[in-house]
Amino acid sequence: MASPPNGPRRRGDLLATQGTHRVTNGYRRAHHGIWEPANTVTTPITRLAAATLACPGAVATGWVAAAIHGHPWVPAEYSIELAVGGKRVRREGIVARRYEIPEDQVDTILDADGAPLRLASPEWALFDLARHAEKSEAVIALDGASRMGPGYDVRHSLPTLLARHPGLRGRRIALERCAMVEPLTESPMETRLRLFLIDLGLTGFRVQYRTPGLPYRLDFAFPERKVAVEYDGAGHRDAAQHGNDVRRLNRLRAAGWTVITVTATLLYRRPHELAALLRAALS
Repeated sequence: MASPPNGPRRRGDLLATQGTHRVTNGYRRAHHGIWEPANTVTTPITRLAAATLACPGAVATGWVAAAIHGHPWVPAEYSIELAVGGKRVRREGIVARRYEIPEDQVDTILDADGAPLRLASPEWALFDLARHAEKSEAVIALDGASRMGPGYDVRHSLPTLLARHPGLRGRRIALERCAMVEPLTESPMETRLRLFLIDLGLTGFRVQYRTPGLPYRLDFAFPERKVAVEYDGAGHRDAAQHGNDVRRLNRLRAAGWTVITVTATLLYRRPHELAALLRAALS
């Protein structure tokens, strides 16, 4: 006897095997007309499998493709982006882009039942993020790309891709955002903070700066003014880390550094206050 499918199924197929009264027993809705086993652990691949069944022949791109390729900074929530050719597709949770990805930029993997799933190459997925995503999200995607594999540098791979495929829509904005990449950035929030500094016209900061004479590395440093900007993320919450942070701060201040500590609340909710602090420190 054949084992039951592990991946998503159309409702019509379930109706044929489970009957009218038990049609979706043991399944949960993934898309309109598409159901997956209720015990499915949601991953980028299972999300792509359900979307592929809903949109046969489509090629995944954007965050879902980047996630499958190993991007470390995938947002907690994102829509599935699909290149669907000339078809008009309207499905909740799916962003359908009406164009075709060149076959030399399409990879194939298998779902839980061995069915093929098509997705854009890492370079193409990043290109779509660079040209379609909001600026900070696009640069986050590009900054984090260096962590997708040893020696991977989007500052080289993206322009090379665009040189091989001239005339693509969104080429200019993708290259502009590629020029903003800083592979030393260590988190999405550091990317957002770096872009905030740039938008203020504060371009003299160096990323991951090692302080002379002290065993510390600063998120952002303006060495000529001895001004440091540090992002205070979740990793700084426990008591032991807090004690280390206080000692570090005291030693930096004793060495003449002005340290501005930035939290998500300050960056998102009080940006004018943060801007004033930065300008005052550099004046």
